[in-house]
Amino acid sequence: MTAMAKVISVKDSAFGQDMLEVLAERQLEKIAFRELDVTQSIVTLKEYLVKKLSHGNWKIDPGLCQPELRYLYPVYFDSARVLLAECVAEFFQTGLIYMAVLDPCRMEYVEHEIRQLVLRPEDTSSMLRALHKAKSPAHDLISRWKNPADREQWIEHIRTLHQTISQLQ
Repeated sequence: MTAMAKVISVKDSAFGQDMLEVLAERQLEKIAFRELDVTQSIVTLKEYLVKKLSHGNWKIDPGLCQPELRYLYPVYFDSARVLLAECVAEFFQTGLIYMAVLDPCRMEYVEHEIRQLVLRPEDTSSMLRALHKAKSPAHDLISRWKNPADREQWIEHIRTLHQTISQLQ
């Protein structure tokens, strides 16, 4: 029996699935999964993460956030942008973005294919900045991989994404 190769991507992680479900619920279901608007997706995920990480207190008093959350925001925001870069790369490689989203009523995953993408130059720049940061050995997205082979696979994944997204400028 051969071991399956471990796929290292944000989209296939628990975090990625959570973020895709947020996008589905807050953005994509409303338009029947017709298109992914990257600008709107960045805003949607950022608002969700700010609210989730700060427990809603950031609107009342930014000082009420736990100090360590200030360090988590950049990692989560970078992760969300890497996720969107993966979706954009998938679209330009296959012509669609595949998503399986949990239907809470039926408690099963429903498959969706997004066949249109709205991508602005500022979206591309934003994703490239996040990918550039995610290549740094000091970045938390790399340091979470304890196995050096996994770490190299992650770096190669980010390099490939960076190369694909760079072609869109």
